[in-house]
Amino acid sequence: MDRLLFLGVGTIASAVRRALPGLPAVGTTRTAPDQRFRAISPIAAHDVMAIRLAAQGANVVVSFPPDGSSDRAWSELVTGATSIAYLSSTAVYPSTGVVTECSNVGGSGERAALRLAAEQLWLDAGASVVRLPAFYGLTTGLHVSLARGTFRMPNSGSNIVSRVHEDDAARFVCAALRAPPRSLLLAGDDKPCPVVEVVHFVSALFGLALPVSVAGEQIPLSLRASRTVDNRVTKVSHAIQLTYPTYREGYQAIYEQRHRPTEA
Repeated sequence: MDRLLFLGVGTIASAVRRALPGLPAVGTTRTAPDQRFRAISPIAAHDVMAIRLAAQGANVVVSFPPDGSSDRAWSELVTGATSIAYLSSTAVYPSTGVVTECSNVGGSGERAALRLAAEQLWLDAGASVVRLPAFYGLTTGLHVSLARGTFRMPNSGSNIVSRVHEDDAARFVCAALRAPPRSLLLAGDDKPCPVVEVVHFVSALFGLALPVSVAGEQIPLSLRASRTVDNRVTKVSHAIQLTYPTYREGYQAIYEQRHRPTEA
């Protein structure tokens, strides 16, 4: 790898940038560049010529949500890329059961349909696809929503959720950039588990109140499934080693980083 182009600069794109700090990097933005662009040179999202030029010989990471039009337009601009990784979601799978690389897709609703349509456009362009579960990190995740009081326990919280720390998600993305074109990678940590288990751990660790429970239509869409992502084949096939194999190591690291004494 010698250059990076980020089509969309969010949490995982920023983590990939940290994982590959020595490479020149540019990324698209639809607004004025913010702190995410301290280590990424900005390109206006509407600047077709700049995107096409930046894609030549670059490793491209596609991480913007599908909107029904941008994927088709931008996938046609990166024909000269060295490799492409498209960041998708495990929400394209059925809402219950164990997910492997051989599982059929079957997510319900418009969001899943948009994702699958976007995946196909990028596969046609030669991208490898990384399907990500819920991810968390220093500034995003359960510890943040609990502290804000916005998290609601889905019923008893017995449904299984897979997750991955943002830095480990970046490892899957970097592996996708090295993988043969049109590879499929399933991201996730080694311990999918009930929501309630993680909530109790994070609440105790950060000293936060337990959330109220809700049912029915009050449950957020992202918490209605009970889906186990089996990461074993992807990890072995692409020699991926997780720094945070379970939520315990991941949230403990976040806690320690947030409470690390600052130098005078």
